[in-house]
Amino acid sequence: MAAPVLSFRIDDDIVAQLDRLAAATDRDRLYHIKRALTRYLEAESWHVAAIAEGIEDADAGKLTDLEAVQAKWGSSVKDPTDRKGRK
Repeated sequence: MAAPVLSFRIDDDIVAQLDRLAAATDRDRLYHIKRALTRYLEAESWHVAAIAEGIEDADAGKLTDLEAVQAKWGSSVKDPTDRKGRK
């Protein structure tokens, strides 16, 4: 069975970067597109699954008290809204 064909438009600068990468690695565009898409889907799928697991835990009443979190981690963060000095 043949693989489905996808078609989409993409900015010229991304195509230029892709072409430079393809030339530098002696691979074609498709190789890098498939690799990038696979990595993206793995990361996003993990994220969605982690959120679903958290929702299930919350629905089951498996929650951590805010004071317990602050007691464990509060000393490592002075002010969570203060981004100065962070990278």
